[in-house]
Amino acid sequence: MTDEQIIGRVRGGETRLFGELVQRYQDPVFGMALRFLGGRGDAEDVAQEVFLRAYRGLDVFKGEAKFSTWLYRITYNLCTDWLRRNRRVDRKAAMIEEAFEVADTRVNLEEGILQSETRDNVWKALDRLDERYRSVVVLLYYQKMSYEQIAAVLALPVKTVETRLYRARKLLRESLESGQEGGVA
Repeated sequence: MTDEQIIGRVRGGETRLFGELVQRYQDPVFGMALRFLGGRGDAEDVAQEVFLRAYRGLDVFKGEAKFSTWLYRITYNLCTDWLRRNRRVDRKAAMIEEAFEVADTRVNLEEGILQSETRDNVWKALDRLDERYRSVVVLLYYQKMSYEQIAAVLALPVKTVETRLYRARKLLRESLESGQEGGVA
């Protein structure tokens, strides 16, 4: 059954079918929230709120965009609201927790430490980026969205997405290079 068919039936009173949409999108929504927020608990809370808002707002969903795009827009908005209220500069604890959860015992310890340090440096550099640049990087590299999908989620022209990605890459490169030389705290 397509998203549109499910939505039509939910609007028609078969509210239990909304659970199929939750199952379909819970991993991408949670993953997006985790990448933006850095902490598993916070991401779970935001993801839950995303589905509550989507369910409550289903009557106003016009279908002009795909349901997934609308859902990712809700996720993005809730994540940015959360970040404004609870900004955390240090994501290290969340990243360590995530690293232990997905650690592969076949990788030697030294490689794992280097990868963890690299990931930590990238997250710190990402964290220092202005939200408009960080959002396009997260959506492209971590959520694997196309430029067109990012534009739809952020309600921006594709050219603006391209420009922000160009600028974000440049800022990240500068931050990482200066960090490797000891210039970034």
